Amino acid sequence: MRFILVILVLLSNIAVAQSLLWEVSGNGLKEPSYLFGTYHILKDSYLDKTPTVKTAFNAAQGIVVETTIDSSAMLSMAMRAIMPGNSLKKLLSDADYKVVADEFKQVTGYDLAMFNQMKPIMTATTLTMSYAEKEVDTLSKFTGQPLDLYFATEAKKRAKVLTPLETMEQQMAFLFDHDSVEKQAADLVKLVKEKKELEDQSKHLTNLYLAGDLDGMWKLSQAHEKKHGDLSYLVNERNQTWMGKLPTLMALRPTFVAVGALHLPGPTGLIALLRKGGFLVKPL
Repeated sequence: MRFILVILVLLSNIAVAQSLLWEVSGNGLKEPSYLFGTYHILKDSYLDKTPTVKTAFNAAQGIVVETTIDSSAMLSMAMRAIMPGNSLKKLLSDADYKVVADEFKQVTGYDLAMFNQMKPIMTATTLTMSYAEKEVDTLSKFTGQPLDLYFATEAKKRAKVLTPLETMEQQMAFLFDHDSVEKQAADLVKLVKEKKELEDQSKHLTNLYLAGDLDGMWKLSQAHEKKHGDLSYLVNERNQTWMGKLPTLMALRPTFVAVGALHLPGPTGLIALLRKGGFLVKPL
């Protein structure tokens, strides 16, 4: 579940309305901007079922996404993912390595040896995405590009102003470096041994997203944190940083902001923070 929340990732004191798209106005904005919660592994044909999102995207002059692909950073990312002088075989017992290797081969079709010198979070994330794509039937119905990539690509095609909130290096630091490789390895083994729970929660999370149920997703994330540990570094801390940028970007031009859905709800979510900042934020 931890890794599913990472992929999705990444409210006032009352329940949030059933919506993934919010209009942001007031506080000196000449035209409204929009805030949309994405699901990073959902494909863009999903938008054919949500014309309101397309209308908001089309109306915006600026597009804001979490990050954009930077080919010059690929080598740096690859180096960050590697464990010099270490390996999965050193981090895991022989028995646990076999359990993970067998599962990895069955689910992805690849030998775990290919990932042996990569940080365990890489293996865990690859497994999690495979679980989600194979076990959640509703995801396979959608085609095209992942939502975030679609918005960035379309922004460039239509000559809209595209602004990433973070660099790829910053995002990879959250993923690769926050936890020690020892903890990552322990989490990987736990992921494999508790995969049935993960699969059930993955389906639940996807259904909540497709229903636009931010409140349900928020409650699910809170229940997960109580059981598995704090994820504030992935959501709350980044929200605070982004709030240092979003008001200025929205003041410059009507802007469509697309970030992981879990960044929207909760007392430290973007909806609450924007309202606290004086903006009128209403569901569409």
